[in-house]
Amino acid sequence: MAATSQVRTSLTVKRPLPTVGLPLIVWHLVVGVAALFGAYNITQLQIDALEKTNYVIQYFGAALTFIYALCSLVAVLLILQVNSNGRLISMAVNVIGFSLALAYLGQILGVYEGFDYLSGGLARNILLMLGIPLGYAVVWIAWRMHEPSSTRALLEKVGLGIMGISLMLLLLASLATPEADNVISGLVGAVLNLLGKWLSLNGLLATALAALFGAGCYVMVREAQAFGETTSQRESWQGWLFLLPNLLNFSIFFAGPLLLSFYLSFTDFSALSNANFIGLRNYSAMFTLSINPLPAGVTDATTVIPTLQTEFTRFALGNQTYVVGARDPLFWTSVGNTFRYCILLLPLSIIPALALAILLNSKIPGMKFFRAVFFLPSVAAVVGVALIWKWLYDPVIGYINYALGTVASWFGIAPPEPQWLTDTNLLLLSVVIMASWQVIGFNTVIFLAGLQGVPKELHEAATVDGANGWRRFLNITLPLIAPTTFFIVVTTLISGLQAFSEFFSLIQENPTNAKLTTVYYLYQRGFERFDMGYASATAWVLFGMIFIVTLIQFRLSGRADAYSD
Repeated sequence: MAATSQVRTSLTVKRPLPTVGLPLIVWHLVVGVAALFGAYNITQLQIDALEKTNYVIQYFGAALTFIYALCSLVAVLLILQVNSNGRLISMAVNVIGFSLALAYLGQILGVYEGFDYLSGGLARNILLMLGIPLGYAVVWIAWRMHEPSSTRALLEKVGLGIMGISLMLLLLASLATPEADNVISGLVGAVLNLLGKWLSLNGLLATALAALFGAGCYVMVREAQAFGETTSQRESWQGWLFLLPNLLNFSIFFAGPLLLSFYLSFTDFSALSNANFIGLRNYSAMFTLSINPLPAGVTDATTVIPTLQTEFTRFALGNQTYVVGARDPLFWTSVGNTFRYCILLLPLSIIPALALAILLNSKIPGMKFFRAVFFLPSVAAVVGVALIWKWLYDPVIGYINYALGTVASWFGIAPPEPQWLTDTNLLLLSVVIMASWQVIGFNTVIFLAGLQGVPKELHEAATVDGANGWRRFLNITLPLIAPTTFFIVVTTLISGLQAFSEFFSLIQENPTNAKLTTVYYLYQRGFERFDMGYASATAWVLFGMIFIVTLIQFRLSGRADAYSD
C-alpha cells in the first residue's frame, strides 16, 4: 500500500515547464491568432456567383481554419500545465502547418506543373529506360549463382550500376528543356529559374514557415520525457503519423466532397444558379407516390392523379383498375431496372463462378494457366469489353446470332435473330450477360480460395461412409464455404446496385428508359440536366438502398459473426 501511494503521489506532482515551453507557447499563440484572422478573412471573400454558385466550400474552409486555430490555442493552455495531451496537439498543429507550408512552397516553385513536364520528358526519352530491365536481368542472373561466388558479387554491382546510370541519364534528359542547345544548358536554365522562384518573397516566407513548423514539431518530439510521455502515447502518435497521408487523401478527395454532396442534396443547386436551401423537397419529389382508383370507362389517368404527378404504372384488383402516380416516375423506373439487373446478375455471375472454381480446384494439368485466363476479364476495361460485346451482339455480323442460327438450322427451324441492343425486352439481359462474363473471373478466384480452405479429411471420411460427390458437396463443401459465398453475394449485389459503366458503354445510344439504372439516372440529372442538388439527393438515396440491402443480408445470412472474429 505504501508503494502504491508513493507512485500515485509521484504521478500527481506538477512537472516544471521545460525550457522550450515559453517559446512554444508564444509560437502557438501567433499561429492561433493568425489562423483566426485567416478564418475571418475567408468568410469575407467576395465570390463571383458565375464562378462559385454557392458559399459552402468557402465556409467549410473557414470552419477548418477556425478548428485549426482553436487547436493551437488549446495547446497553449495544456503546455502551460505541462500536459502530455498538449504536446500531442502541438505536434499535430505543427505537422499540419509544415505540410501546408511545403505544399505552398511547391506551388511557388512550380513543382506540380513540373510533374506534367517530367512525364512528357520521360515519354520523349523512353528508350533510356531499357537500361533498367537490362540491369535487373543481370542482377537476376547473379542471384541464381552460389552465395560466396565472386562472379555473383561482380554481376550484382554491374546490374545495379546499369540501372543507376540508366535512371540518372533518363532524369537528366527528361529535365532538360527541348528548346535548349544541350542537356547542360537546359539544366542550368531550369536550376536558375527554380532558384529565382525560391528566392522570391513568397518562396522565402514559405520556407521560413516550413522551418518554424518543422522545428516546433522536432522540439516536441524531443521533449517526450519532460511531458511524461507513456509508451502507449508514443505508439499512438507514431501510428497517426503513418496514417496522416491516407487521412489527408481521404479528407480532401472523399470526406470533403461527401459532406458537400450531403448539403447539396437539400438545395436546388444547378450549374447556372446559386444553391438555395429547400429542405427535403428533393427527397419528397423522389418518393411521392399516390394510388388512385380509375373510374369505369375512363382511360385518361390525368383525371384521377394529383397535380404535379404523372402516371407511373397501373394495375387491376378484381374489376377495379388503379393508377399509380409519381412526382418522378423516372426515379422509380431506374430503381426497378436496378433491382431487376441485380436479380439477374447474382445467379448468372455466382453459380458459374462456383462451378469454375470447383473445376479449377482439381489437379488437372495446366490449371494455373486457366486460372489466369478466367481472371483476365475482371481486369479488362469496361469500355473495351463493351466494344467487343457490341460486335458479338450485332444482329447481322455478330457471332451470337450466327451461333443461334447455326443451332436452329440443325433442328430445321427458323433462326430467332434477336435484336440484343434495340429490343427493350432484351436490353437488360444483354447487359447482365456482359457484366456476368466480366465478374465471373473475380468470383471464381474468391470461391477457389474458399474451396482450398476446406479440409480434405472431411471429404475422405465422407467417401469412406459411402457419400457420393453430390452429397459431399451439399453437406460439406457448401456449409464450409458459406462465409465466402456471403462475401461474394454482398460484393456482387453492391456492384450491381452501382451499375453504370456497363449500361453507359454498351447501350448509351438507346433512347428508351430501359437502360436507366439509379446511377445512370443520377448521371443524367447531374451531368446532362445540371440539376446537381437533385442528383446529390439521388446519390444519398442510393447509399441508403445499399446500406439497407447489405444490412438485411447480414441479418438473414446468420453469418455476420464470421467477420467479427
